[in-house]
Formats: sequence, structure tokens, C-alpha cells
Amino acid sequence: MVPEAWRTTGLDDSGIADAVGFRLTVDEVLEWSPFRPLEISWAKKHGLPLAEARRWAGEGVPLRDAVRARAVGLTIDELHAWEAGGFNASDAWEAKETGVTIAEATAWRDAGFVVPDALQLLRDGWTLETAVVARNVDLRRGAPPRR
Repeated sequence: MVPEAWRTTGLDDSGIADAVGFRLTVDEVLEWSPFRPLEISWAKKHGLPLAEARRWAGEGVPLRDAVRARAVGLTIDELHAWEAGGFNASDAWEAKETGVTIAEATAWRDAGFVVPDALQLLRDGWTLETAVVARNVDLRRGAPPRR
């Protein structure tokens, strides 16, 4: 049986169970509304203040990406520049973390690489030129894609 105080949050039984599981209080859930318990827990765990959470959410950024963006120093204005280039928030913060510019990410994308793969290749020391050559060798051989 759910204590009556939880009913004031507007959460269904599953949401209430999540909130309790994340050790949130009724007051926290009400204060952070309309965020879901998982988002509230994530934001609090990573030190994202409520005002910042609302600001990022108001820009359409999920809280998990807002936390990561702030951790790597990505601003909302920078995020909008990435979005204007056709990238999403997770591409933007991961590229910033890796030290990759929009122009570099665009070049990799134009060569047929998705951003997460391109960033991993860059972290492993690949250049765009060598990655394209390696990919094309496999394509010419008719080899199945590597897993």
C-alpha cells in the first residue's frame, strides 16, 4: 500500500516505486516536477542544480546529456551550434570531451562514419584518411562488417 502523501506527486505506482527506490522524498519529487524519478536521481547524483536542470530541459536537452555536457564544459550555445550542424546532444558532449570540433565531426560523418564510432577511432589514434582506407579494403574484399 502506498502512503497517501505519494499520491500528491502525480506518479503512478511504478513511478512511486522508482522514487522510493532512488531514496527520493515526496517533497523532492514535487519540487523537481515534471522530471521523472530517474532523472531527478541522476541530476542530484551528479550535482546538477534544479535551476540548471530546468534551463537545459527548456532547451530540449535530456538531463543525462545536460549532466555530461556540463562536465566537459559544453555550453548551451555550443550545443546549439552542434545541433545546427545536424548533431545531437550526446554527439556534442562526447566530441567536446574528445577534443573534436564540429568541422572534424562533419568530415567523419560525410565519410560515412557515425559520431560515436568516429570518436572511438580518434581516441585509438586513427586519422580519417586511414579509417577510410581500412574500411574500403574490407568493402573491396567483400568482407562482412567487423563487430
